[in-house]
Amino acid sequence: MRTSPVLAGLAILLGACSGFPIHISTPKPIEVNVSMRVDIFQRATQQGDATAEKPAEPEDTSKSALESRRRDRMAEIQRCKNSRIVGENHYGLLSIREPPPGPYGERVKQLVEAENADRSALMKSLAAEHRVALSRIETDQAELWRERAFPGEWIEMQQPDGTWQWVQKRAEEPPSAAPTPPPVH
Repeated sequence: MRTSPVLAGLAILLGACSGFPIHISTPKPIEVNVSMRVDIFQRATQQGDATAEKPAEPEDTSKSALESRRRDRMAEIQRCKNSRIVGENHYGLLSIREPPPGPYGERVKQLVEAENADRSALMKSLAAEHRVALSRIETDQAELWRERAFPGEWIEMQQPDGTWQWVQKRAEEPPSAAPTPPPVH
């Protein structure tokens, strides 16, 4: 098969050329404009302060909102438990054992009040849902929180005489290594 002289000439011409120049840089640098707004608010803490804000709107009391707020403060509550500042009482609520002084003490107080308000609302909803007395739910929740507590955390335990006393939870005893009898067939 013969190639035409025109195709041969075109192939030689294209092979000899370096091609068209392609510039991949830009004549001006790329600019990115970002605007951001940051609002910082300082809330007044004293009742008589002229800058005190109006009371907040009632918070959402749906079960999912309560659980979400509790989840958001879970780490801070655990730090307070680990520091032995708060403990679990026999009503299924938190109690401040040793309030820290100053602004941190106020923060702990607000934290415990918010957590207890959400726990109480959840317990009321459980009592209504299961049609049982609120005191039964409180007892069950208190037992659940005592079981979930880590060793060293403060919990309220009922004494043989019926009174409640603060104790630090002890480490669980390891299960005995007694051999189990073989199953009977």
